[in-house]
Amino acid sequence: MAEQQQMKALWPAPPPFYQHFTKQNLAQLRQTRKERANDNAQPGVSSESQDIDVLSLPAELRYLIPPPPPADNQWRTFGVTHQFDAPEQSLEDDGTEQLYPDSDEVKQSPQPYLIALARSMLTTFLALTGILSENPELYEEQVTNLKTLVQNMHSLINQYRPHQARETLILMMEERVEKLRAEVKAIGEAGEKVDVMMRQLKEIGTEAAQGGQEVKKSVQAQKAQDEARAEENRKKSQRAAWSMLQASNLDDEDAT
Repeated sequence: MAEQQQMKALWPAPPPFYQHFTKQNLAQLRQTRKERANDNAQPGVSSESQDIDVLSLPAELRYLIPPPPPADNQWRTFGVTHQFDAPEQSLEDDGTEQLYPDSDEVKQSPQPYLIALARSMLTTFLALTGILSENPELYEEQVTNLKTLVQNMHSLINQYRPHQARETLILMMEERVEKLRAEVKAIGEAGEKVDVMMRQLKEIGTEAAQGGQEVKKSVQAQKAQDEARAEENRKKSQRAAWSMLQASNLDDEDAT
C-alpha cells in the first residue's frame, strides 16, 4: 500500500532537470573534465571515464553526471521493482498463449505476424464493444484476448530488436561508405580540375615564353640593323673626311 500511495500518476511528466541537457552545458562539462584530467592525469584512463566530484560542479552540470548503479541490484519504474540479473520473461513464463511459430525466420521477419495480430486486435476490440453494448458482464473473455494479442505483439517486437539493431548499423555503415565515396569522388574531380588548370597555365606560360623569345629575337635583329647602319654611317663619315683631306692636299699642290 505504501508503494501505491507514493505513485501520483501512472505516466508522470519528465523530470525538470532534463532542461540542463543542452549542447552548451555538455561542451562545458567536457572542457571541465579535460582541465581536471590534466591536473590529475592517470595513465591509461581517458578524461571521459575519470571520476569527478559532482558537488564541485555548478548546479547546471551536476545532472549531466550519471548516478552510480544501485547497490541493491534493483531498480523501479512506475512503482514496479525490477532486478538487474532477472532472466527475460517469455510468454510461457507469464502464462500467456503464444500465437506465432517459434522459429528464427519469424524473429527475423515478424512483419506478417504483427499485421495479422493487429487485425485480430481490431476484430477483438469490435467484438468487445458489441458485448459491452449488449451484456457488459461478459467483457472478461474479450479483454483477456486483447491482452494476449498485445503481449504476443510486444514479444515479437522485442525479439526483432537485435536484428533491427544490426540492420540499422548496416544502414549507417552503408551511408558512411557512400559519404566517403562521394568525398573521394569530389576530391578526384577537384584534382582533375586542378590538372586542367595547370595544363592551361603551362600552355599560357609556353606561349608567353615563345612570344618573349620572338620579341627578344626581334630586338636583337633590330639592334643588329642599328649597329650595321651606325657602322655604315661611320664608314661614310670616314670616306667623306678622307675625300675632303685628299681634295685639300690637291689644292695645296696646285698652289705651289
